[in-house]
Amino acid sequence: MSGLAHLFIEPKTPKQRRYEAIRSVEIDKLKVADAAKKFGYTKKALYTYIRDVKAGSLELFPETKDDTNKSRIPEYVQKRIIELRKKNYSAVDIQKQLQEECYKLSDRTVERIIEKAGIHKLNRRTQAERGLTKKHQMIPQRATKLDFKKLEAFNVDCPVAGVFFFIPYIINSGILDIINQCQLPQSSVIDAIQASLSMLLLKLIGSERLSNINAYNHEPGFGLFAGLSVLPKSSYITTYSCRTSEEMLLTFQQQLLKHFQNSYPEFYQSEFINLDFHSIPHYGTESQMEKVWCGAKHQAMKGANTVFAQDSKSNVVLYTRADILRKDEINEVQNFVSYWKSVKGNVKETLVFDCKFTSYQILDDLNRDKIRYITLRKRNKKLIKETLDIEEKKWKSIRLSIPKRKYKQCRIYESQVVLKEGCLPVRQIIIKDHGRAEPTYVVTNNMELKIKEVLEVYAKRWRIENKLGELVAFFNLNALSSSLMVRIHFDILWTLIADTLYHGFAQDLPRFEHERANTIFKRFINMPGKVIYDGKEFIIKIRKRAHTPILIRLKSLSDGVKVPWLDNKIIRIQWTA
Repeated sequence: MSGLAHLFIEPKTPKQRRYEAIRSVEIDKLKVADAAKKFGYTKKALYTYIRDVKAGSLELFPETKDDTNKSRIPEYVQKRIIELRKKNYSAVDIQKQLQEECYKLSDRTVERIIEKAGIHKLNRRTQAERGLTKKHQMIPQRATKLDFKKLEAFNVDCPVAGVFFFIPYIINSGILDIINQCQLPQSSVIDAIQASLSMLLLKLIGSERLSNINAYNHEPGFGLFAGLSVLPKSSYITTYSCRTSEEMLLTFQQQLLKHFQNSYPEFYQSEFINLDFHSIPHYGTESQMEKVWCGAKHQAMKGANTVFAQDSKSNVVLYTRADILRKDEINEVQNFVSYWKSVKGNVKETLVFDCKFTSYQILDDLNRDKIRYITLRKRNKKLIKETLDIEEKKWKSIRLSIPKRKYKQCRIYESQVVLKEGCLPVRQIIIKDHGRAEPTYVVTNNMELKIKEVLEVYAKRWRIENKLGELVAFFNLNALSSSLMVRIHFDILWTLIADTLYHGFAQDLPRFEHERANTIFKRFINMPGKVIYDGKEFIIKIRKRAHTPILIRLKSLSDGVKVPWLDNKIIRIQWTA
């Protein structure tokens, strides 16, 4: 005997005990009552087992499933892991991706699932091979032209979908023709129009610098605006202007203004043009820039000295230039006169600037050339003494109709004088009792204007200061793009273009015609949406907002527009609830 009989006489498991009880009845011929008592069943329970075995509903030897290798991870998650690995995702990258998809796993669990699938480990890769920079930012895909023959339907998000509102205005302004005419730089992949639209996009959304394109070059919606798969990388955008010259930029600016005058004639109807310098501070230590007075910092520091000309009525920027040395500042008014003659053929407007803008000798040259101006005369002790000697009865009282001006009532004295280093006489208007301790001396060679008009025109010269403040606040004029002047001029030119487009857009918005660019952007442009391509046309879906009723009235947005750089396909705006 082997001593194993107790295993059969005293079964341990329920299945074996049930088997031995039924066997004793069928093979050993025990009575059901005796067998039930022997194995601890009731008589009724044992009868039930025998019946179920005969009926086939109870198996004495059921097959057991081996669950030792079964994973607790859902099958769809395992398939997702394999799918990501085939795209060369590492275990850590897969774990992060799954976490974004709301399924938490450890990277070790991911590795086990990959090993079980028979997939080998990835070889060690560099940051560039993994698509990362040193700062662990994702490297965007390379920008390429959209191939409309192969372009499939898509539906993508766009963080500032309102920027597409400017497309009809870009087409109508003639900017595309000027870009081709001036032969701006292009590469083998990105042509001049696509590069220019990429830079213009950043200006329209108020981006601080062109290098900030890294925050947007993963967005295919923005890429579509320029006719690209995505926006170009910062290395391309920031070095683009290095392939331009000062002559090319001045020609580009001149042609721009000519086209803008045809597209927006109402912006260039004023009889007065304001001129002023603006210093852009430079914070770098190594640069060849001169020290200039920077009003934003209230100190002299290295910076770029720029000049701006502005239409006094519409506030549109007419002219800008960046490469200005301090010794050449006084000649800048003559440079503007030459430029304006090349744009309009003559200079009929009266130029308005402050006393530090040029010299008396240049003023005399302007007088000889029949160029009218209004400016201030510098005060000195002798001039103030002569003013104090003027009899009181010779002073006239005048009231200026300028809203919000505190001192509207003042006293004036007009005479004709010959300025120092000058030959021709000019009008001099002395103003006192106007809220300042010392008199103010306004000089002009415009003999036709009434005294009141002269004073009011000069008083409104502050509009160019407001315009410069707007360019700094929204278009980030003081965010110096480089220490190279040609690059600064290039950047300012796109600011000029973006500002003009905002003015054109504002004219179609009832009661918002005179709002600043930052207000227009906040209320009408800065809204997310979806960019959809159905294979035939592009649809920009945007949710309705408080000011949407004003936009719905614009025919240029509701009717759709054919876009030349998008294979003449139509872009439509669709409003959703």
